[in-house]
Amino acid sequence: MNAIPLGLCAAALAISTSPVMASDTVTAATTLTPVSVHASDTQVMSAESVQVRVDRAQLQRQNVSDSADALKYAPNMIVRKRYIGDPNAVISGRNTGTLQSARSLLYADGLLLSNLMTNGWDGAPRWGMVAPQEIGAVDILYGPYSALYPGNSLGTTVLIHTILPNRLMASASSQFFSQDYRDAYGAGGHYNGHQLSATLGNQQGRWSWLLSVNRLDNHGQPMQYATARAGGDAAVAVPVTGATNDRNPNGSPRLVYGANTIEHTVQTQAKLKLGVKLAEHVDALFTLGWWHNRADDRTRSLIRNAAGELVDEGVISANGKTWTLPSSGLAPSSANDSHALYGIELNGKFDNDWRWTAVASHYDFLRSQSRNALTPTDAAGTVADKGGSGWDTFDLRSSGPVGDSHMLYAGVHGDRYLLDSRVRNSSQWWAGAADGPQVSHFAGRTQTRAAYLQDVWAFAPAWALTVGGRLEQWRAYGGVLGNADGSLRYANRQRTDFSPKASLAWDFASDWQLRLAYGKAVRYPTVSELFQGSISANAIVNNNPALRPERDQSADLTLTHQLDKGHWRVSLYQDRIADSLYSQTDITVTPTVTSVQNIDLVRSRGIEGELVLTDVWTSGLDISASLALNDAKTLRDRQFPRAEGNDFPRIPRLRANLFADYRFAPGWDASLGVRRSGRQYGTLDNSDFVDTYGAVSAFTVADAKLRWAFAPHWTASLGVDNLTDTHYWVYHPYAGRTWFGEVRWEL
Repeated sequence: MNAIPLGLCAAALAISTSPVMASDTVTAATTLTPVSVHASDTQVMSAESVQVRVDRAQLQRQNVSDSADALKYAPNMIVRKRYIGDPNAVISGRNTGTLQSARSLLYADGLLLSNLMTNGWDGAPRWGMVAPQEIGAVDILYGPYSALYPGNSLGTTVLIHTILPNRLMASASSQFFSQDYRDAYGAGGHYNGHQLSATLGNQQGRWSWLLSVNRLDNHGQPMQYATARAGGDAAVAVPVTGATNDRNPNGSPRLVYGANTIEHTVQTQAKLKLGVKLAEHVDALFTLGWWHNRADDRTRSLIRNAAGELVDEGVISANGKTWTLPSSGLAPSSANDSHALYGIELNGKFDNDWRWTAVASHYDFLRSQSRNALTPTDAAGTVADKGGSGWDTFDLRSSGPVGDSHMLYAGVHGDRYLLDSRVRNSSQWWAGAADGPQVSHFAGRTQTRAAYLQDVWAFAPAWALTVGGRLEQWRAYGGVLGNADGSLRYANRQRTDFSPKASLAWDFASDWQLRLAYGKAVRYPTVSELFQGSISANAIVNNNPALRPERDQSADLTLTHQLDKGHWRVSLYQDRIADSLYSQTDITVTPTVTSVQNIDLVRSRGIEGELVLTDVWTSGLDISASLALNDAKTLRDRQFPRAEGNDFPRIPRLRANLFADYRFAPGWDASLGVRRSGRQYGTLDNSDFVDTYGAVSAFTVADAKLRWAFAPHWTASLGVDNLTDTHYWVYHPYAGRTWFGEVRWEL
């Protein structure tokens, strides 16, 4: 049995930034009370893929306003977080752009927080269900090399392990932030916010519990700009000042005359976790989570007439031309969401060293309304309602030794996703009163059932072979699409796929390991990809309910070396993804059709390097750095041939991170982080070449933080993100220079 830890544990430890095992106590310098990290899911998780760990101490060394910030410096990754409180923070990795949310998975204590009802900007994981103060450690898995996870793992799998107290614990913190935002259109300024959070927990006999609450109130910078094209009746045009001549990303001229989606968000989160020891070898954890978001999106006209009055619609004369402003260009909107998470987890151990875990969860969109005005001044508008949507999951896993050289993993999985989206007219859009006729409606369900088996065979000293497979049966049913005149139904679908996995690890010398991994993944279409469309002449158009799933053939070759105080890693990877799902225009038909379509073949390949060092040169200095070169290409696309041979959207050619932390005096800590993302495109044919609103930028930003433990149980910190106030875009503008201040008390 000694050979199994050599092949498995060495692989996991060699590539984790700060290993914390499930039963360990996490202790961070000067500020952290000892707590238990609830990471029981790692007890039935094999380590055949690249894995990076971010621990609780690391999170305190960087600027963190929500749980998505845990991934800020992870190698070859980015989370599209546009402002503090952004509910649409999508994960992007090796082979995944920021509009492909269904290619990543987020779990918290085994409970799924990934919104796999859709795939796009609105399908981000539900980060708000985990407050930063709950996090004990985060594991990040690269690629689809484990049979334990569904095909959505073809990109990145993120496992958040939260804390449970060993004794009475309590904390409270107050955080303030202020953003300096500038732009070329006149909508810059200061956008401020604050956050309050608290935790209280204890362990009493066989019971342990933790209650956490969090409230965020923030004003974000403009997310979009109102633009107009030249044209209109010059005889009625109103002369204005303040408009800016501009170009869109493909170079076409436009006029920017206003800013919109200037969001004021107020988010409240509460979580209760209750753990109990049911028997000598059986533990249970119950989770109840609630998240509420109220977001008001204001608009701001940037143009004035001769009398100095703001102008937000009509025909104008600006910069020597006549322009017609779209009626909805500066129409305000708002959102009101309440979500609930219910979870139960059972963990057990048999006398023969076999472990088992059973996890069931339900995520419910109790309320989900988006309200939109039709014009800047009209009371009429629309209300989009997704209330009642959500998902259910169940997993039963077991692992244990078989003989002296095998470690076996087995399990079954089930899930169901329900999406019901209804849009109705409203006489008072801000009140959320959907009192008018139906505008559109689409709904549907998907369901997956799976069984998997994975064996780790230590067949020789220093060698370990992992072989496994996942059998999945997928269904899509209950699809319906409607408009103001009625509804039409879709036919049900079902298919079965098998995804093999294999990896070979060789510890060829002391502290050295070489591992080759292969995995197939099948990522099934989401409800919105299948059933969202439109009705014309009593027929469903602009969608394809027969979409094929994405099928990935992935390989990874990783060399790792353990140092006395750290490690380094180099990985080569390649993914060949058939039938990639992406929104594009089919130019082979007349008239053309724009919808989610299958792209025949996309290839992503690259090289990653990672270096982690502790106590460099002098005690107290830690450094982590990573560099990734990516080459993502569309190889074949019969419906949009102009994409062939071009870079796939939103995957940069280069990603690099550097993070240094220096504990330079007792109670003092300073950190500096640098993030670099290279050239990338937002379109399949790479026709966007102007770095402007609507583009996807290359960027380099620097972050810094200073912490001071000024008294027992008290810590103060001052930090800044985007220190140089770099202006860059991911279609929307990213945040400008943002200052953080925090005071924290922890018992």
